[in-house]
Amino acid sequence: MLMHLTLQRDGVAREWSVQLPPANESGIASWEGASVSTALQVLQQTLDPKLGYALSCRRGLCKVCAMRIDGEVQTACTVPMRDGIRVEPAKARLALLDTVVELSLVRHSRAPIPVTSTALD
Repeated sequence: MLMHLTLQRDGVAREWSVQLPPANESGIASWEGASVSTALQVLQQTLDPKLGYALSCRRGLCKVCAMRIDGEVQTACTVPMRDGIRVEPAKARLALLDTVVELSLVRHSRAPIPVTSTALD
């Protein structure tokens, strides 16, 4: 299965097309149905130990693994692998390393939620 990556390293976007190793050699039953985050883990373990990606809940709830997959920002833990998939940082200007982006800037830019008085006041 072929995977196309755009990785941010040293402030430069680098294209990397890689053939994933056979699933049975990677500790999984099949690439069909395996998530993008699983593929990134295998790539880190087999080809590039410095590959940067974020992963937390593995269910799409925390959004930590958000990246641009085939042009749309999605969570890598919920998107199934397919041949020829394209993976890149969610926002290139916020990229720290490979697919990891600076999340604190997003959190700080959100407007505070206004507090209103309640019936208990």
